[in-house]
Amino acid sequence: MILFFVVGIVGCNSDVLNGKEMVGIKIECADGCKTMKTPPFTEKIVTYENVDELRIFQRANSKAVKMQGELDYSVMFFMYLSFEDGTQKKFVLNVADEDGRTALLVDTADSGQGYTIPKDQTNELRKIIYNG
Repeated sequence: MILFFVVGIVGCNSDVLNGKEMVGIKIECADGCKTMKTPPFTEKIVTYENVDELRIFQRANSKAVKMQGELDYSVMFFMYLSFEDGTQKKFVLNVADEDGRTALLVDTADSGQGYTIPKDQTNELRKIIYNG
């Protein structure tokens, strides 16, 4: 399965969270996840009670690098972020269960702009999603 295709080069770091602190995350299995042989979950909630996981997601999102070019991708997961100021944002999060792959993050408010999450942070997300 092709998760995404990028035409162009990777750009510079960009704060997709606008400096906000996350207080909760809900991840939903979307179409790309539902077609897996064994989807990891239907829905996963990460709250302050899972502070280590919350920090991993915060770090992964803050290190996301803005991509240049056209995107063509399927949606594996929808990720809903809740912030300390009461606001929320919805993202597409594509994390494959394959070592060596980087994750794709897309703000649904601007579905043509993608961000790549570095390998180290992708590996941490992969552990939470597929082994958690």
